[in-house]
Amino acid sequence: MLNIEAFENPETIRWRLPPSKSHAIRWMALASQSRGITELIFKSRPGEDIGSMAECLEKMGVRIIREGKSWFIEGIDGGFRLPESTLNCGNSGTSAMILTAIAAGMNGEVGIDGDGSLRNRDGSTLTEVLKDLGCNVSSLKPPYTVSGQIQGANATLDQSISSQPLTALLLASPGYPKGTGVWLSGKGVSRGYRNMTLEICSSAGKSDFIDGDFVDLGPWDVTTPDKVEIPGELSLLPMSLLFDRLHGTKSFNYESDYDDDLLLDSILSAFESTGEDLDLRDSSDIIAPAAALLALGNGGRIIGAGHSRGKESDRISSTAYLLSAFGMDVRVTGNLLYIKGEQLPRTPEEPVEAFSDHRLAMTAIILASYCGGSVVEPGICSITDPEFIEMMRLT
Repeated sequence: MLNIEAFENPETIRWRLPPSKSHAIRWMALASQSRGITELIFKSRPGEDIGSMAECLEKMGVRIIREGKSWFIEGIDGGFRLPESTLNCGNSGTSAMILTAIAAGMNGEVGIDGDGSLRNRDGSTLTEVLKDLGCNVSSLKPPYTVSGQIQGANATLDQSISSQPLTALLLASPGYPKGTGVWLSGKGVSRGYRNMTLEICSSAGKSDFIDGDFVDLGPWDVTTPDKVEIPGELSLLPMSLLFDRLHGTKSFNYESDYDDDLLLDSILSAFESTGEDLDLRDSSDIIAPAAALLALGNGGRIIGAGHSRGKESDRISSTAYLLSAFGMDVRVTGNLLYIKGEQLPRTPEEPVEAFSDHRLAMTAIILASYCGGSVVEPGICSITDPEFIEMMRLT
């Protein structure tokens, strides 16, 4: 538990974004299937999710050399090796999805597991597709075993629940047999992450996956660049905006070499709230800090975030709990959050739970920096940002 007193000198905080785990994990998956060596360059220390993916790939025969802020990924010539033990993905749902899809293309059995949070996440959207492609997955949630190899066939993928299954299939497709593909159904969510995957694949040699509603998952040769600079985690930008809104500071001068327009639009809408609906169809990861920004501003209603219930925590319920814990008025109706404006956080009467959710923990710590409070499980912040507690000068 972390006990936090209201900050006396918030102007001394200097914010920076950790490396994007979304970019790093995708690049590691493809670099591992390339014939050369790819250098991933980080501007600060990678989070635990990135480390979990690296350790799993090493179990599958990938050689990864870590030299400070540069990691060298040596691609496997001849395909992945069946791991001798279960792949532990830790808290990383993205890693679990990608590795499950990769395992489906291998001739053998692979075990997938993770921490308590990951074991509560439903992976049925992906596993049902893999079963339709001829693969067996023993359970809908980790721990489970994946028994490949998939056949060259077509299936239907519902993209209205998460973008991760499509990302996983795209990144695993270099090892799939000819004739493999999926038909897309439903209204896509988190389209910025899907577009990121397609852009990264294009940079590695494949740009013609999608034709209308059909995705070609046939085999292709991966050619990754010699060097890849991993940008900052843009989805954590609302954390710095929340800190500055609370304290009247300017802790962070945002500059990025990667911009997700859909995500940036949502962040700006939350920061400049006019009381209108905030649609998080493509930006559900920011729901906790965005809800706090609405409460500090003109309030409003959060819509389009139903798929956030399947994240590290049920983020609709946990976000409502978080605001309530800090004495702020919020109401949940179905998948909608109604948030009253012109509120300020008050010291919680009890320690605030994080539910093994790094984004919830970060938001709670930032709110407590204004009014004080105790936050349970602060170490979970290291999932994305191992330097967050230090940056906030709470060590």
